[in-house]
Amino acid sequence: MADIQTPDSGADLRALVQQLVDRVDQLEAQVADLQSCRAVPDEVVVAIGAAVAAYLGHQAKVRAIHVHGSSRWAIETRRQVHDRSVSRR
Repeated sequence: MADIQTPDSGADLRALVQQLVDRVDQLEAQVADLQSCRAVPDEVVVAIGAAVAAYLGHQAKVRAIHVHGSSRWAIETRRQVHDRSVSRR
């Protein structure tokens, strides 16, 4: 981290502000690059989830697999989350 400078004049203050503006522009460009690479394939997400579950010792049983489009999946998930019914077993 750079050492903190106290500006002696208006010109020094303007120079420091310009340095900060340049630094913020650089960071925003880096964030934009990172966000553009954010898409992770579903297979990778499943593999990471399985690895974490195995590491934590969870013995999961796959009962059924349903493949739906992303919008349908979101609707169904919201329905399940807000479902207040009690299941009978």
